[in-house]
Amino acid sequence: MKKLTTIVLLMLLGWNLVLTFEIYTMKTQSNAFGTNTTSGTIYSGRTEITSDVSELVGKSENKVVTVISTYHDQEIGSGSGAIYKIEKDEVYVITNAHVIEKGTGVNITFADQTTATGTIVGSDTLTDLALLKVKTNNKVEAFTIGDSSLVNKGEYVIAMGSPLGVQYQGSVSGGLISGTNRTVSSSQDWDMNVFQIDAAINPGNSGGPLINMAGELIGINSMKITDTDVEGFGFAIPINEVIPIVNQLEQNGKVVRPNLGINAVDLSQLSIFQRMREGIEDEEGIMVTRVNRGGPAQKADVQTGDIIVKLDDTEITSMKNFRQALYAKQVGDRAILTLRRDGKEVQIEVTLE
Repeated sequence: MKKLTTIVLLMLLGWNLVLTFEIYTMKTQSNAFGTNTTSGTIYSGRTEITSDVSELVGKSENKVVTVISTYHDQEIGSGSGAIYKIEKDEVYVITNAHVIEKGTGVNITFADQTTATGTIVGSDTLTDLALLKVKTNNKVEAFTIGDSSLVNKGEYVIAMGSPLGVQYQGSVSGGLISGTNRTVSSSQDWDMNVFQIDAAINPGNSGGPLINMAGELIGINSMKITDTDVEGFGFAIPINEVIPIVNQLEQNGKVVRPNLGINAVDLSQLSIFQRMREGIEDEEGIMVTRVNRGGPAQKADVQTGDIIVKLDDTEITSMKNFRQALYAKQVGDRAILTLRRDGKEVQIEVTLE
């Protein structure tokens, strides 16, 4: 009996050692894969996230340039740029359209302070984006493109660029993502979807990169609110919205947007007299004031005086949101216009050109 008891105790002790080893192994593996043992969350998506800002900046510096806008070889302004792609000795740089829009040429200054003459591949004023190209033998790198849909409010980010000119090239500021889906007006015709950031953005930072703690390019710094009562209120264009525009600029030198072939005006801009004359009671929508000959609208029998109240499933309240709904589509796409004509609602299918 004593011998049997001893054997059972030895077996239990052995089993306990096996369990202890298995538990230790599982914990080690969990930590290696980034499991938070408290909440059970497995971190995935981005890799090599660092908390060492100095190391991150050191790896990113030669991916950032100063963009100098020139007018007949005279410098008229400067901004920043992010190296987007390298093909042999040709370097492609993303910047803001407003950085280069008043110039006739552009020079690019690299992190090692060497400067080369670049060319403007294309620019788009609506989205405030431009693509530049420059030849160089410098040792430079292109940013890894991140996924801006993964960016969260409260995430730490870094803005890099040349505030106030090339003499401050390589300046770094850090801060938080204050908001992820902000809408700001870039013009009377267009609203931009942007990140709100509290990292310092100054004149010259425009067009520079916004990077996450994995060193990925997640946005292009574009603007800030300037007011004596406001601090830390900057904006960056999310990279997921930048890349489709840049691809079109590279392929076509411009952004090709669909055309309906009409002139129109917001109903809110009509006077009471104009409303009475046209018999308009609607508060929202746009009124067609001209149908271009041979255009998609004429082919679909859209008429002067029609009030467009919907494009597909989008309620049309102004010319601004009409353009946004229209430009979200491609040339050759079909769209359903919902119109008010002679007090009745009419639906017309149109093929965009």
